[in-house]
Amino acid sequence: MFVILYNLFFTYAQEPYIEKDPNKILRHNNKNVCFVKSEDRLPLSKSHRNSKYKQIYIESCQVEDLELWNCEIDFRYIPLPSKNSIDMLLVPMDCGDFPSRLFLITIKDHQIRSELYAEGEWYEPGYHEDMIQKTHLSISKDLSLPLQQNMNKLTIKHYYLNDSGLY
Repeated sequence: MFVILYNLFFTYAQEPYIEKDPNKILRHNNKNVCFVKSEDRLPLSKSHRNSKYKQIYIESCQVEDLELWNCEIDFRYIPLPSKNSIDMLLVPMDCGDFPSRLFLITIKDHQIRSELYAEGEWYEPGYHEDMIQKTHLSISKDLSLPLQQNMNKLTIKHYYLNDSGLY
């Protein structure tokens, strides 16, 4: 009897403990319960450089290829306002040479539909201050995405998000 109880306890003790985090009690966000709903409203034009990230345990979220956008154990993201069952997230890709680069990904029907480098800085090693490429994204109410890049001159590219989650 003692051996059976010991084996049951030992097996149970090896299970990973997942703490109930209040941030992980998620509000439904366009049928995808993986992501916290954004507190921001459209139009949106602000820097997210020092924003706090939300986190999810990637295995608990059923989005195809989401693990490709992960630099750590938990998936980190900044939620953006959603529209028409399309989740928009800013995802940090700081596991490389550049510490503050955010990519915008769109998710619909549990699939990543689009990805766009949206905010941060890029430069060559041994850079000169004039050679830093700075990128900033804003989002209008109609989901127009003007992307501004500045390296000696301002360049603006316009992207439009369609109902399929593509831009």
